[in-house]
Amino acid sequence: MPLLIVLMLLVTASVGAGELPSFRQTNIVTGLKMGYQVVLADLNADGKPDVVVVDERSDELAWYENPSWQRHIIATEVPRVINLECQDLNGDGIPEIAMAHYFESNPDRSAGDVLLLEHDGDPRKPWRKRPIDRVATAHRIRWIPVEAGKPSWLLVAPIVGEKVYAPEFEGKVPIYAYRPGEWKRMRISGSLNGVLHSIHPVEWEPGQWHLLTASFDGLQRLVPRPEGEWTHIPLHPGYAEPCPRCGTSEVKEGYLGKQRFLATIEPWHGNIVAVYLEGRQGWKRVVIEEGMVNGHALAVADLDGDGRAEIVGSFRGQDFRLSVYQAADADGATWNRTILNEGKLAGADCKIADITGNGRPDIVCSGASTGNVMLLENLGKP
Repeated sequence: MPLLIVLMLLVTASVGAGELPSFRQTNIVTGLKMGYQVVLADLNADGKPDVVVVDERSDELAWYENPSWQRHIIATEVPRVINLECQDLNGDGIPEIAMAHYFESNPDRSAGDVLLLEHDGDPRKPWRKRPIDRVATAHRIRWIPVEAGKPSWLLVAPIVGEKVYAPEFEGKVPIYAYRPGEWKRMRISGSLNGVLHSIHPVEWEPGQWHLLTASFDGLQRLVPRPEGEWTHIPLHPGYAEPCPRCGTSEVKEGYLGKQRFLATIEPWHGNIVAVYLEGRQGWKRVVIEEGMVNGHALAVADLDGDGRAEIVGSFRGQDFRLSVYQAADADGATWNRTILNEGKLAGADCKIADITGNGRPDIVCSGASTGNVMLLENLGKP
């Protein structure tokens, strides 16, 4: 066989879908009323990621200590917690928590309290609550570096704007930002339409952080500005049917080697997982899953250590399951699906990090109707 053909075959084999690791699946939390979000953060400065769990039908917020998974209450009297994110603002090694609660999707019934939670010396005891703002239907909380050498800004994204109602959801939805310490509301976006379900900060270029949005307008990239509204760059309109079955619902970024891709769930709470491949002529959309019911959990990471990221997705509706999607070719045009769990986790959110300290990325997911948090420990390849 000619040497060139041999080399081509070797390259094809090296970039195809390899064998996934095996996972040991354990419930580390049970008895939730309705699991929604999981956040991985070291809350006791012991070098191990702990798990903060949002139970959207509870009046309490709690975290679970790695590896015993002992429960510690962060805050009480916080009904309808919907989203949070951690950030160490004072440099003590233990992050503060920005959180939104009193959530409803109807702006007339949603107080949308945004709080900063601060520990009082012992993170295992209840934390102090500092009100920041009230944003009706506040739904997503994120931090993003904007100003070099200064603390990250807090982002608050409502799911809909004021006076925007089901079922049409016609109207604009804003995004707000806050400089820590000032906590003054700044509107950074006011042009998105309908339902804004997800915001995702990414380091688009080295040292340059941008914001991806998943909404009725599909995928957009927002470029920060120190003052005023950020620059909006439309990437793709997403799923093309009349709204509310339109656009995108979740978005995450990943890489196949050096090639960037975006993974989405679409339309809003939809049935599809799609991959967007960056090219000279724009973004190519590849549908890799059409069988979700109320799709909601999406995460991206290199699970097998080959330099090419996998996609983890789960949904909350009938016949719920948790799957891993793996690129089967060099450029991500085709993907293989491996089902990890069926019928035991109605996935609302998944995060990926080395939880067990074995150097391999593990998966942590919250279950909605199943009321659990599951750890899928990465055991490596069989």
